[in-house]
Amino acid sequence: MKDLVNDFVAEQALTDTLVADLTEEQWMLDMPGCEMWNIKDAIIHLAFFDYAANKLMRGEAEDLKQLADAEAKNDEYIRATAFRGMSGAEVLKWWRCERTELAAAFLKMDPKARIPWAPGFPMSAKSLCTARTMELWAHSVDIYDTLGKEIPVHERITGTLFLSWQSRLFAYKINGLTLPDTPMYLELTLPSGKLWTKGEPNSENYIKGSAKDWALVAIRRRNWMDTGLEVVGDEARRYAGIVQTYAGKADPAPEAKHIR
Repeated sequence: MKDLVNDFVAEQALTDTLVADLTEEQWMLDMPGCEMWNIKDAIIHLAFFDYAANKLMRGEAEDLKQLADAEAKNDEYIRATAFRGMSGAEVLKWWRCERTELAAAFLKMDPKARIPWAPGFPMSAKSLCTARTMELWAHSVDIYDTLGKEIPVHERITGTLFLSWQSRLFAYKINGLTLPDTPMYLELTLPSGKLWTKGEPNSENYIKGSAKDWALVAIRRRNWMDTGLEVVGDEARRYAGIVQTYAGKADPAPEAKHIR
């Protein structure tokens, strides 16, 4: 658990550095990758769900959706309208407090402890920490893209890669599909040059390439056709088209700029 929390904190620090010196005008910049969201909305979203995780872990709430409906007042674009009147500086201060408390709480918990993260879908503390790190990175990607900055990727991206594989059944289900028995192989190169693999190496359906490219596809921020990924086989192409590391309805992939 300590390693997972260290990854979570390290990703927080990177994103904090990204937004800490933004002007109020920059906080209000629209993010092309999230319809009707600005940078402030992204940090509000992270802060609120860290806050929600803290309440659920303390036993002060039992249902994430009810908590979000009651306190965030999300609109049709999933923007937490209850907090949109805060300044960028106020939002950042709030997020710092919630994320620090959450990281400390994770360190004290049994990794297998169950947390009622979604109705009928409790998560272990270990899985929730991995998911929070994934979501943090996903929204930081939106901010990097908005500011026109290079997206950093570190070895800890393995948590997002794991979720992309672990959530295959979920991804097929929310797209009205049945996960087939077709053998699949995923081979990704981490920033260090090491390989991260899942599945059967001799499969006719496989996806190979950089961990960064696949992670961006898995969080629905890139279409696989616009990356350097090698996607071979009909089922591999289907998987690359619907992979989704986070809960909720099926999100469409960005429209491909290059068809292949």
